[in-house]
Amino acid sequence: MSTKMLLAALVGGVVSFFLGWLVFGMLMDPYYQSHMVHYDGLVRNMEETRLYGIAIANFCFAGLLAYIFDRWANIRNFGQGFMGGFIVMGLAYAGFDIFMWSTMNMGPYMMYAVDIVANAVFGGVIGGVIGWVLGRGKSA
Repeated sequence: MSTKMLLAALVGGVVSFFLGWLVFGMLMDPYYQSHMVHYDGLVRNMEETRLYGIAIANFCFAGLLAYIFDRWANIRNFGQGFMGGFIVMGLAYAGFDIFMWSTMNMGPYMMYAVDIVANAVFGGVIGGVIGWVLGRGKSA
């Protein structure tokens, strides 16, 4: 693992954490709340939410994108990173959400479709940031 790849994963994880709070915690939350089937205890309240777990998840996704972009795809700018992140995260969330829709009674199919699109775009932005960081300065 190169220092640049680790830096890209770190920056991507931090951006993902805060952008995720804005997009999913603030902007999309009313949509999810109004379309999701509610079960007692399913969703933690804010006081019980494990922010460290959310941060770790964001760093894992950013690390995955940084590794793919640096080792296999040679992505070195925002545009390439956006497309790479959009495709990787779109497919990852499509697989996850379609599985959840197939096995759980958490909401209508449209909620899952919206989630796939939202996460694909979100992954594109994070991928763009990672690609931008990987392309800065001298090549490793």
